[in-house]
Amino acid sequence: MTGDDTSKLRRAMWAVLMGGLLAFAGLWTADPVAAQVLDRVEIVETPTAAEIHIVFNARALYLRHTPSQQGDLVRIFLDFPDLDRSIRFPRELAASPPSDLIPKFTVTFPDHGTNGLSIHFAKPVRFRVSQRDIRSSSRIVISVKLDKQALPSPLPQEIEAPPAMPPSATGPKQSFEVPPFSPGMDAEPYAADLMKLGRQALNVGENEKALQIFNALLNLPPNKQSQAAQEWVGVARQRNREHVKAKAEYELYLKLYPKGEDAVRVQGRLTALQETIDQLAQAKASRPAKKIDEMRVYGSLYSYYYGGYSQTTTTDKVANSTTNVHSHDQSLWQSSFDVTGRYRKNEYDNKVVARGTYSDNLLALDDSRRNISRLRALYYEHASQDSYFVRVGRQPGNTGGVLDFRFDGAWLRYVAVPQFFNVNLVAGQPRQFSLTPNFVPDDPRNFRADLKRYFYGVNVDIGPIGQAWNSNLYYINQMNNGVVDRRAVGTELRYAANGKNAFSLIDYDVSYNVLNIAMLNGTWVTEETTYTLLLDHRKTPYLQTTNALFGTPGATFETINTANESLLREQAKAVTATSDLFLAGVLHTVAKDWQLGGDVRLNRISGTGATNCLLIVPGTSVLFLNPNATSDAPCSLQALPGTGNIWTYTAQVIGTKFPFENTTLVANASYISSPAYRAQSLTINSLARFGPQLQIDGFVLLYHQKDSFGVELYRATPTIRMNYRFFDDWTFEASGGLEKTLTDSSTQKDSTSRQFFYFGLRCPEKSRQHICREDAQGGVQNEERAPRHWPAWHAQKTRCGW
Repeated sequence: MTGDDTSKLRRAMWAVLMGGLLAFAGLWTADPVAAQVLDRVEIVETPTAAEIHIVFNARALYLRHTPSQQGDLVRIFLDFPDLDRSIRFPRELAASPPSDLIPKFTVTFPDHGTNGLSIHFAKPVRFRVSQRDIRSSSRIVISVKLDKQALPSPLPQEIEAPPAMPPSATGPKQSFEVPPFSPGMDAEPYAADLMKLGRQALNVGENEKALQIFNALLNLPPNKQSQAAQEWVGVARQRNREHVKAKAEYELYLKLYPKGEDAVRVQGRLTALQETIDQLAQAKASRPAKKIDEMRVYGSLYSYYYGGYSQTTTTDKVANSTTNVHSHDQSLWQSSFDVTGRYRKNEYDNKVVARGTYSDNLLALDDSRRNISRLRALYYEHASQDSYFVRVGRQPGNTGGVLDFRFDGAWLRYVAVPQFFNVNLVAGQPRQFSLTPNFVPDDPRNFRADLKRYFYGVNVDIGPIGQAWNSNLYYINQMNNGVVDRRAVGTELRYAANGKNAFSLIDYDVSYNVLNIAMLNGTWVTEETTYTLLLDHRKTPYLQTTNALFGTPGATFETINTANESLLREQAKAVTATSDLFLAGVLHTVAKDWQLGGDVRLNRISGTGATNCLLIVPGTSVLFLNPNATSDAPCSLQALPGTGNIWTYTAQVIGTKFPFENTTLVANASYISSPAYRAQSLTINSLARFGPQLQIDGFVLLYHQKDSFGVELYRATPTIRMNYRFFDDWTFEASGGLEKTLTDSSTQKDSTSRQFFYFGLRCPEKSRQHICREDAQGGVQNEERAPRHWPAWHAQKTRCGW
């Protein structure tokens, strides 16, 4: 087959793929249903780690995770302050995109018995967990440590260890775990022990362990070992091939200890290290570029059935009567797909991505509510390595000042300085899907042509600076029918180094002269303890002129026009509340297999002012003030009181290998205090893994609440779940439970029993992969691959060029 024929064939295949996806999307309507909280999973490569980005459609606050740094099952505990905690989120699953960097993994949300998530890797990995982008959505990032890459030959000459202390003789294999430092201990002998232990770890090639030990030593108050440790940590990083970070450690040494023979020696090491870095850069630049010609189609699909039955007994204490009601309250099929087609040609990368969900409510009385489809993403992207990036279509938002979950439009990135400075242009129309089943948006049909509401903006990415800092500065302007909807400037700032992670965001609306968001989130992970801090101040929802439609009956986007602008802006400010949130948490390893933690949360939402009670002149889009605003209740939202301070105190214990091997126990106890109610809850979750295929876990929730009117609520919910994997990547999952609720007041008593269950199947959508690569010597590596569980005759060798 000639090169022209090959090119035509590839273009035809992409045309068929795009046409099929667009045709499939065209069959859909996007009538709303309870939206998915989990949005997507991405893999982003950095020089030292592969980052797994797990993105949510709502604010998710990171609380803690287990295990701390290594394992094949990671459980991350979250809180969703903007969502009703009484709602059970639907089951959501995601498989890992293809990657040669890290083992395959699956993401499950919610993790059984919690509002957290679990990530199950095919084999144990070393990782770090952090949080980013806490706006109207959130991004949890799991950085997986990459294996060391092969270096060009010949290798630069390795440096010798500092002569500050003579090396110890290598003895039998020993543990290099950092011993605990208890309050009241003398830091000097403890630091000396760490220095000896770190030196021994280096002598036997345990560079990672040595690095952890020296970092622990440097985290102590200043002591006699601090100066030597600062040099040793540079050596450990250099031996671990972290040359840039080793350079930073040596530079810090010279800044702290600029004089003396030791400084002269470290300066010599720094000079030699810079030569090594230059040699590596020159060797990399001189290597011939590897030629790549690769096409893949991959993704995942799942389908679940949810069922539920309830029985309620209501006793009227005044009339002395009893009523019994039995109902079949849930019968729902829900399916989801996530498909990516990717074609790479040398430095060029092309993708077509489609994601969607479909729900069939078998109990719905209204056909318009029975079959609910939602196109979450359908976009094409093209990128040139270290040059530019273009994405067009329905795509994820929440970046560069775009605060909506997703938008229809375009995103263009120009790489001005590779790996340091990017310029981004973005434009499109917001597409919001509500998290409540009763919300009806204007008309979110797929790619509907409506230019009345649109936005455009520019932002720049800066960093990394000093291998730890990154930032983004943005300007965004959003219009609606000629009226400014939102016009804002903002900045994002991120820091990540040595177990410390921080993310901050400021968003200021220059049209309203209002601070929309100001927040700071940070985590600090040490050998045995994880600290979490969150400060968050924001408008809820974020301020925009369309907020005024919340309290105007029959309003549409047509109602927003220049004639109504002043009324609408005042209305928008009146109905937009302010939210404040503070959270401080800690998780500490108290024994080899046990962790103890807790957090304190304070959140409050302000009241809203009395609105103007707007009405629409019949037959027009003109607004006017209702003269009966105080007496016409259906007219509009009236002044709503704030929540006051809501305090939540939570304690958590996590035990691994308890009560048996391959089991995990998680217990939480919480106390909630607010002006409206007091509540206590206890949850116990036990997870058992029977080999790589079968997992069974049980969950029990006990909850009690008493409000300011004396109404008491008791609830008990035991649940069990089974997860079975087969064909390597296929998973069958089933769960069932019972919820018993008792509500008691001075006039009425309600007792409800509800049985609920679900079962479903998730599987990969794998297609063949055609890979044609030419190595540095011009040799061809060429094959067509099929999934491992397909019959062997599906795999076949082909010639390069198809």
